[in-house]
Amino acid sequence: MASKAMFELSDAQQGALNDMPLSILVAFDEAKRWPTTHAISWVQAPTRQTIRFALTKNSHLITLLQQERTASLVFIEDGSAYNATLSPVAEFEPSIVPALHLRFFEGRIEEVRNISFYGAMFGQPEIIKTYDVEAAEKLDREVKESLNS
Repeated sequence: MASKAMFELSDAQQGALNDMPLSILVAFDEAKRWPTTHAISWVQAPTRQTIRFALTKNSHLITLLQQERTASLVFIEDGSAYNATLSPVAEFEPSIVPALHLRFFEGRIEEVRNISFYGAMFGQPEIIKTYDVEAAEKLDREVKESLNS
């Protein structure tokens, strides 16, 4: 379903991202000439114009983000799928550092588009932690705090 571009998140989109949902981060690998995607949930939108996210320290996306400084984030809000184009994307050091060594990035929103196809409605996928649930929840809280610091 084609939509006109918006240049910031709506309040509802910002709220959805601050719930740390499953999101798809897309960066372009210039050397291979194709996009690279990663599923992430450590995402926050501190403002309607900014998205922050965390990646594990050895993620291939880190190199791509440092080279290209652009990315897209695909997420679901209120039954629709959206693509937020981020540029420039830059690494930042949070004032609160979680126990797990992560790398933190922030991108300015260039545009947000509804990318749903006609007649479709999407539900938010459930994220099931397959390791120590208490440890996972503690880490999620730490990372969320770091992304907002």
